[in-house]
Amino acid sequence: MLGWFRKLLPREDKFFELFEAHSQTVLGAADALKALLAGEGDAAAHCDRIVALEDRADDITRDVMLAVRRSFITPFDRGDIKDLIQSMDDAIDMMHKTVKTVRLYEQTSFDPGMREMGASSSMPLG
Repeated sequence: MLGWFRKLLPREDKFFELFEAHSQTVLGAADALKALLAGEGDAAAHCDRIVALEDRADDITRDVMLAVRRSFITPFDRGDIKDLIQSMDDAIDMMHKTVKTVRLYEQTSFDPGMREMGASSSMPLG
């Protein structure tokens, strides 16, 4: 009886796909930030890429939050899902704020310490 009841309850199974898509946007933005700080290629193009990826990440975050509200059954605790996606979104938001500052002050070159931070931001985990 309980199995039949569970089949009727709204369930969202794409949380992990959304987390993966969001992590890809964060990684792409980190790579663009690394290239920006290293002075590789067109700085404006790197900034534009980070802004576009941040917009995409916001869309994914919104999708996750809507899925949490719509789903009766989630793969793990709702609070943990919200905390995870918000932490991931905070990371790309900081990269976007960096771009805003670079554009505001028309920064074209960066200290070695800043380049080092950019290099470490795109290193794979694990």
